[in-house]
Amino acid sequence: MNELMIIPPNNPRGGQKKLMLIRVAALLCAAALIFGISYAGTWAAHGRVQANVSVGASADSQFELLSSIVQSGSELTLPQLFEVANPAVVAISTKGAGQNAFGWEVQRPSSGSGFLVSPDGYIVTNDHVIANASSIAVLMANGVELPATVIGRDPDSDIAVIKIEGSNFPYLPFGDSDALQVGEQVVAIGNPLGQLANSMTVGHISALNRDINIDGLSRNKIQTDTAVNPGNSGGPLLNLRGEVIGIVSAKSVGASIEGLGFAIPSNLAEHIVAELSQDGFVRGRAVLGVQIAMQDGVGDVQVAAVNSDSAAERGGVKAGDVILSANGVAVSAFTDLRAILDGLSPSDTMELRVRRGSEEISIVVILDEYRPAGL
Repeated sequence: MNELMIIPPNNPRGGQKKLMLIRVAALLCAAALIFGISYAGTWAAHGRVQANVSVGASADSQFELLSSIVQSGSELTLPQLFEVANPAVVAISTKGAGQNAFGWEVQRPSSGSGFLVSPDGYIVTNDHVIANASSIAVLMANGVELPATVIGRDPDSDIAVIKIEGSNFPYLPFGDSDALQVGEQVVAIGNPLGQLANSMTVGHISALNRDINIDGLSRNKIQTDTAVNPGNSGGPLLNLRGEVIGIVSAKSVGASIEGLGFAIPSNLAEHIVAELSQDGFVRGRAVLGVQIAMQDGVGDVQVAAVNSDSAAERGGVKAGDVILSANGVAVSAFTDLRAILDGLSPSDTMELRVRRGSEEISIVVILDEYRPAGL
């Protein structure tokens, strides 16, 4: 049976965790050239206009070049696109606590991708690339490895921002994913299998606005036939003007499947990146504060645990309660509850109808604002 997969961080000792029909996954990306590049050549524009292209050592000049290409409506050739964009793509390696076969605690390595979005070292990646990491390192293409710190995380969108110290890094602009057309040519730059750094793959936009269900959350994705493999997640999906129009995050796998990759649209990502960079989390998201028992489809939405000092705890929700409805809307799956919660704001009231033992009771909860642990 074919399954839709989100590719896990490249981890030689780790396995894949099945999440209903989706498996969480992550990918590693091409290293960035700190020093500038320069070249001259012709690049495709509307009507095959030709012009010289040159990039110096300055990060600003690289960004200005991409901006001028966007403003002119012109497009780079594929080799030129690689040379302009690749310096801003980085490889991310992490270590996190785990256990070996004997139950001993060990540091498990994994890896993922990212790309610079500012000259002072802010890097965008997938949240699942750096989740649970005790240390994060960023490897540049010239062999320099720099430690990174987490600036902000948003598990709901699977986007995170990390930062390396320094200045004058090359960086990439976001493009307008709403302007994409099916059939448009795009590229991904990354490190397939964690062993083939600085690889660029070329494909097309296959479909737009795909709703992909991941761990009970419905996420909007761009579908592409661009080849992506473990080692690409968190890296950029680029148009031919060098703009990031998506963040590579998922693929569909199976014996008979070819060319089904997925990326987070840039118009969704850009404002989340801005909020993560400024506040460390996305403001305005309501949270109930419960953990729901895993389901294999439609069935009882049972509370497995109630978070300490949460809206649910203050409202009187107990572990073992079965949620029947929320604000008068019937709930038969976690996704139903999630959809209702997504339509509410912090400080809003949610009335839950729950079954506790043989009784049905109503509980009124005043929702909190979501903040990741540690913030």
